[in-house]
Amino acid sequence: MTAPDWLTDISLITFDCFGTLLDWRRGLERVDITSRADFEAFEAECLVLQKADIWTSYAQILKRAIAKTKPELRPAVVGLFADDFGRMTAFPDSSRALATLRDMVQVGVLSNCDANHQLDAIAGLHVAWDVCITSQELRAYKPTDRAWDAILRMGVARTAVPRDAWLHVSAFQSYDISPARARGLRTCLVQRLGGDEKAACDLTVTGLDELVELVREAKHGPVVVEIENVCTDAAVRERLGAWLVSDHLAAMRDIAGVRDARLVERDDGALVEFYNFGGTKELENYDAHFAAEHRSAMRDLFGATVNRTTRQHRLRAKA
Repeated sequence: MTAPDWLTDISLITFDCFGTLLDWRRGLERVDITSRADFEAFEAECLVLQKADIWTSYAQILKRAIAKTKPELRPAVVGLFADDFGRMTAFPDSSRALATLRDMVQVGVLSNCDANHQLDAIAGLHVAWDVCITSQELRAYKPTDRAWDAILRMGVARTAVPRDAWLHVSAFQSYDISPARARGLRTCLVQRLGGDEKAACDLTVTGLDELVELVREAKHGPVVVEIENVCTDAAVRERLGAWLVSDHLAAMRDIAGVRDARLVERDDGALVEFYNFGGTKELENYDAHFAAEHRSAMRDLFGATVNRTTRQHRLRAKA
């Protein structure tokens, strides 16, 4: 599959969690929900409780839905499962895909769950979300209009990303793809066991590894810019290091498309700046709007006492 042109402009990718990143069908086997009939009965009961006028925590919804679907189970077993819902097994591609995507875009999660469920999911997925919005915070559940309208407001406010640069990924059309698309987001269906095979969306992938490759192809990234600073004057070098850490790196981290900014001191005394850009377009944006200002600040502060050498590298380029 060739990467669509619009994927180049995506700077935020959000995910549904349970059923998309975490294998909740497999997790439900712990409470003996294994057949299609049992799962459909459980899901239908959850949906009824989620649409109720009075908001209820997701743990309580899980307890009630499981108790109705499997009344023979001991309450202690059901309660433990509901409280630990966020600890279920991830799909094999979830963690590595999220780790790679974070080098190119902001990543986030939009999830029907309680806050503690998402904390457990973060630990299991080994990811630090740029934005995380749960039903507990919304006091509403997807796919209701109340939930999705709030998700859009919060997502744009917290990430400063417009809707046309936001891609949402899910295995479910009714809960995520359709309402997200109706609100102007790009959407991607990832085909998972227990999810939808087809959906009216902008992109369909068989797994998250395929999505990663498409983002890499579209962005020609991630790109690392390495700037080597050589200075023979120890006092100037110390002052340079302090300025880079306290001022310059902080300013770089505030630039859209810069995913990481670090300073390394080599054994020979050289100070090396490393900047991770999501892709070539993000680097071009920096060159067009910020690079000249930063070079001028360096000249004004340190003149010709620092010899700077710049190199570019593309991370994990596809063979």
